[in-house]
Amino acid sequence: MGTITRIDFGLRWAKPVYIGESDKLDSTVSGPAEAIRWMQNHFKYKRGLLYWRAHALCREALLGMLHHDFARQPFVDAWVEQGILEQSPET
Repeated sequence: MGTITRIDFGLRWAKPVYIGESDKLDSTVSGPAEAIRWMQNHFKYKRGLLYWRAHALCREALLGMLHHDFARQPFVDAWVEQGILEQSPET
């Protein structure tokens, strides 16, 4: 018989991340599940070390493999990288 993997979609970071387009921070990402959804739905470029690191750490947090707050900063870093990729003429 197989094993059941518990995924905690309700995890919340101690401090949410406020993000948005341009200078408007009109969205809140409160935890790793929301971060993965945000990356899938809003990131134009789904590539790069920071993107995959954030995605992997958010996934590991949902699976209980690491404390969920350790996935927050990598998500912020991936979001910053995304803005740089969108402004770069070679993308």
